[in-house]
Amino acid sequence: MKLKIKGKMENCENCAIGKMRQKNVPKGPKEKSTKPGYCMYIDMTSSKYTSAGGSKYWCLAVDEATHMKFSMFLKQKLAMKEKLVPFLKELHHTYGIKIEHIRCDNTGENRALEDLCIEKDLGIIFEYTARGTPQQNGVIVQTNPTRMKK
Repeated sequence: MKLKIKGKMENCENCAIGKMRQKNVPKGPKEKSTKPGYCMYIDMTSSKYTSAGGSKYWCLAVDEATHMKFSMFLKQKLAMKEKLVPFLKELHHTYGIKIEHIRCDNTGENRALEDLCIEKDLGIIFEYTARGTPQQNGVIVQTNPTRMKK
């Protein structure tokens, strides 16, 4: 029994939807920077306990090229912008290191920091990583548990 199909073959919309898939997303940056201060990773962690000074949050910043780590202890999450902007200015004025990129997760305090950096005209480009992807922000994610244990 030989069947021959006559007529015009058209693509079925449902078949096209069924064959769709999500575009590949790169796991991390293509190449690491070698210039100190070019890119900095930032993350915030909370603690179960309050410190003697009343701080409950810990902001950690790591330089991508040198892996130099900077810690700031905060009483509130939104205090990050008040502590980090003067720190970035001090790096620029004292040591001549201008931060060009900041890579962080997509949370409210980081958005507030970006708004303040735009307002102060610091010229920093923010790169946000997806939630639950330590591959994209691995430098900081690997450092946090190590520092917490110490």
